[in-house]
Amino acid sequence: MASGRVDRADPRSDPDGRPPVRELAFGADCYAVNLQIQPPAETRADLVRLRHAMAGSTGLAMQHAPAETLHLTVFSIVYVRAIYPTPPESIWAILERPVTEALHRVAGRTAPFTLAFDRTGMRGDAVIIEAHPSPPLETIRDSVEAAVSGLAPVFRTTSTHATVSRLDRPVDTAWTRPLGTWLEHPVVEWPVDAMRLVLERRYPALDETPLSTFPLAG
Repeated sequence: MASGRVDRADPRSDPDGRPPVRELAFGADCYAVNLQIQPPAETRADLVRLRHAMAGSTGLAMQHAPAETLHLTVFSIVYVRAIYPTPPESIWAILERPVTEALHRVAGRTAPFTLAFDRTGMRGDAVIIEAHPSPPLETIRDSVEAAVSGLAPVFRTTSTHATVSRLDRPVDTAWTRPLGTWLEHPVVEWPVDAMRLVLERRYPALDETPLSTFPLAG
C-alpha cells in the first residue's frame, strides 16, 4: 500500500475512536471497500461536461479519472485514507458478512429514488457536486453504520456529494456555488435503482473490482 502524509488535523481523524487519515496521490495503490451508486449515461455526461467547464473557467490543474469510474460513494466501509492498526484486508474480512446482509435487507425495502444535485464546488483536493440530504440515502447509510459499529471504525460522510475530479493542489478554503454557474441547467438528476460494493486498489477508483450488486426493490 502506498504511503502518505498523516493529517491529524483532518476532521475525519478521531484520536478517541477512528484511526488517523492520510492524503493519497492520484494513482496511488490502496485497499478500500466502498458502497457506490453509478450514474446513468445522461447523468455521467453532465458530470463530464461540468468538470471540463470548471477546469476551463478556474484555470486550476485537475486530474480527471475515466468517465466510466464516476460514482457517488454512499459509504466508505474500509476507508481508503485510513491508517488502520491492522491490515485493511482483515477489516473487510470481519465486515463482509454483516455489511452484505444489511445491504440485502435495506435494498429489499427501499424503492428507487432520484438525487437532485444543485451545487458544485471544491473541498480539499476534490471537485464535487452536492445535493440536499436524501431520506432514502440516509436510511441506507444508517443500515451500513449499524452493521459496522462495534466491529470497525465508522467513516460516514456528512453530505450527499460526488467527486467529479481531483485537484493537483488542494484548496485552502472549501466553497460551493449554484450548479447553473457552469451548466445550462440548474439541477443534475441522478436516478438510483441499485447499489454496488467495490474493492478499490488504485486511487481514486482507477482499479476496482465489483463485489456485490444490490437492486432497490422496495
